[in-house]
Amino acid sequence: QGAIPQAGRVPVLVELFPADACAICPAAGEVVRALEQKQPIAGVEVIGIEMRMDAWGAQGYRDPFALRQMTNRQNEYLRLFKLDNLFTPQIVIGGQAQLENPDVQQAKDEIARAAKSQRATVEVSFQSASLATVKVDKLPSSAGESEIWMAVTESPADSADKTSNNTGNNPGNNTGPLGRTGVVRSLVMLGIAEPGELTTYSMHLRFNPRWRREDLKYVVFVQERISRKIWGATAVVP
Repeated sequence: QGAIPQAGRVPVLVELFPADACAICPAAGEVVRALEQKQPIAGVEVIGIEMRMDAWGAQGYRDPFALRQMTNRQNEYLRLFKLDNLFTPQIVIGGQAQLENPDVQQAKDEIARAAKSQRATVEVSFQSASLATVKVDKLPSSAGESEIWMAVTESPADSADKTSNNTGNNPGNNTGPLGRTGVVRSLVMLGIAEPGELTTYSMHLRFNPRWRREDLKYVVFVQERISRKIWGATAVVP
């Protein structure tokens, strides 16, 4: 089916780092989901993804969606923003701004600011159900070494949400199922984008049989390795 239609809009990637052991994470999930579903910012396409970490596994919180790669990714942001410890929820906007509290207006302000910077264009086309081509163009010459990433996200389902207890920080504090935007099931670096040149990659798509293919979405983005700035992004459905 290709790109999700948001004609003329500048895509901005919004990453949510939640945890089941977090009483206010559902509110942060609602903020990101509302921004993605309502698209309230003129000229901007909000692309929300949820990065579920395994950092709390040692404390007894078991999340079937958690990945060590997401913990490593949040650690990179921890260093970027000069923070002392991992925490949840954290909302990262365009790789350059972070929110510790689920504030809708602050999120909208940061997203609008991120949309004003120079952008690369990212396109994804499907030759078949298992073969896709990614094209990145117009990466500014000022960009440092930038990586092309593909995230496979899975939309919420009642059966999946019920596997999370989301008990909060205090025993017995049951806040109910965690509100979810697309949960990242896989995150793969495709290659390096070249400033000022068209960069093209073709790939065979691999699916875990446990994923619901009808609920999958592909989010491709270009991120500078050192500054973590996200130069461009797109969201597509196969």
